[in-house]
Amino acid sequence: MKRLSLALCLILLAGCNTPAVIPLPDDEQVDAGKSAAEELAKLPLPEERIRAGDTLRIVRTSGEMPSISAFTANSIYELTLYTVMNDGTFQYPFIGMVKAVGKTPAQLAEEIRGRQAVYYQEPRVTVNINQSPGNTVFVGGSVRNPQPLPFPAAPTLEQAIIGAGGIMIDADSSSVALLRMDEQGQYKTYFIDYGKLMHGGIEGRMAVALQRGDVVFVPKSGIGNRVEGVELYMNQLIPFVKTLGVGFNYDLNRDQ
Repeated sequence: MKRLSLALCLILLAGCNTPAVIPLPDDEQVDAGKSAAEELAKLPLPEERIRAGDTLRIVRTSGEMPSISAFTANSIYELTLYTVMNDGTFQYPFIGMVKAVGKTPAQLAEEIRGRQAVYYQEPRVTVNINQSPGNTVFVGGSVRNPQPLPFPAAPTLEQAIIGAGGIMIDADSSSVALLRMDEQGQYKTYFIDYGKLMHGGIEGRMAVALQRGDVVFVPKSGIGNRVEGVELYMNQLIPFVKTLGVGFNYDLNRDQ
């Protein structure tokens, strides 16, 4: 009797709860996101901006390097490297703490030049991003192999989706979401019709270039969510109930 009660409770819970489903925004928000995505595809690629965790190479063109006799070549190389901390800053000789996150390398170089003018005449500084642990884009949702992908190995949205194994049959390809962080550290969401993106000719759309840190999410269609619920019931719940010793028959699409 206890087994039967447990089985009935599980069936009721399965009917009330489907696997985690993230609903799409309403139609107005999706349409606005699609219009913004079309404009996004027309824009030139933005300048690369510095992020927390990046390792920067900062070189002052005169007087920066100590003599070879004092240091090995490797130590000289390392003296020009600075890692941006989680709070977005790093320490630079003489000028102290520097805020780097959100700036382009050129903007940061200009700031360092300005602050060094107290100590050097006509300081010249070059800044480059040497290493970045965040050189990835993230592809999830209804794709065959949700995963982070190296950037720029997957430079466009369609290449990233293909790199993740392609869209599943239960996906809603008309509302693929692209989440991109803006200069204030807030995500902005764009919606792309993947089917139109892949069309050639006049019906097609311009490729959507990705940036490091972008998140691509392919939602399930309404039918896909219902199919997932049936799959949970047929392949997971019923075998478990059978192990409790409860026997019953089921027949899909049975005439009443």
